[in-house]
Amino acid sequence: MKTQGLSRTQLRGYETMKALFGHELNGISCQALADRFGAQKAATLRDLQALEAAGLAEQLPNKCWRVSPALGREALKIFNAVNQARDRLNETASRYGIGL
Repeated sequence: MKTQGLSRTQLRGYETMKALFGHELNGISCQALADRFGAQKAATLRDLQALEAAGLAEQLPNKCWRVSPALGREALKIFNAVNQARDRLNETASRYGIGL
């Protein structure tokens, strides 16, 4: 992907958001994220705070971070739409006597 001319700060924030996935139970620390990206902890914290303000991340009582439940619910919409499409395809294939 070409990143020339794009905001490195925004891209870092998006990468931070993607890194939160898979840490829904216990979260991941700000320091672990900073280390992962070779960034300063303060910059990573700003990214996390911006994600939190946008409703995309939340800080847990253990001070670690995870994807917000609201974002998780939005992601489930994709899963549900794919399942509905699969059901329609299977129904159509069945009508034509085609097994999928």
